Amino acid sequence: MALSDHDQSRIRQYLLGRLTEEEEQALEQRLMVEDDLFEELEISKGELIEEYRAGDLNRKENSNFEQGYLASPEGRQRYAFTAALDCLQVPAAATPRPTLLERLQSFIMTQRWALAAVAGVVLIAVVAVQISRLSHPRTSIAVTLSNSLSSRSPSEPKYRNVPVKPYTDDLKVSLLLPESAVRGTNYRVVLDNRGQPEDLKPAAYDANSVTAVIPTSQLPPGFYSLKLVAIDANGTERHISGDYYFEITK
Repeated sequence: MALSDHDQSRIRQYLLGRLTEEEEQALEQRLMVEDDLFEELEISKGELIEEYRAGDLNRKENSNFEQGYLASPEGRQRYAFTAALDCLQVPAAATPRPTLLERLQSFIMTQRWALAAVAGVVLIAVVAVQISRLSHPRTSIAVTLSNSLSSRSPSEPKYRNVPVKPYTDDLKVSLLLPESAVRGTNYRVVLDNRGQPEDLKPAAYDANSVTAVIPTSQLPPGFYSLKLVAIDANGTERHISGDYYFEITK
């Protein structure tokens, strides 16, 4: 479904830090389940970087963008990649004006050169990552999440921020069971990635919590939620009320 002009404007205001805290939370909840809105967010990031580089933003927008998105690890990485691609552009042919055939040949060669350069950069990056991984033991980060139905202080954010450093292999999540939960003999964890549920087998559980291990390769930067399902010995399933929210940043 096509997005409205209002939604597109909201995304831009979100990236430029113009929304209130309540408006940001409402938009982030929609980003969890609306693929079109999430795609518009990714497109707007690229457009704003281009506008920032071209000097098309006003002073206030420029400052907000630098202190907000461009200050994040993802923003710095995306800005650097955009700048690198711009460096690959081939200057226009000098006079005299080339013929149509010469322009076609030049275009084909330019595309081959650019693709080869990008492929070379990607290959070097992949090899470097593999070498680095071979020299580092498997690592993980642990985080404990509370059920959304549990009491929370007004200042506590809904989404727990989880920064994932490079070369981190797994995210180990401990889900605290709410007091109202009926203890089951087994559990199933459901990961919701913007409307794409995926079942996870718990790595461990006890009377107070359930632990799941998620490869960070399955968790690109964004918003996520986890749900718990208790399974009795006879196979009967009971959905435990409440969600566990977190945001991955890299």
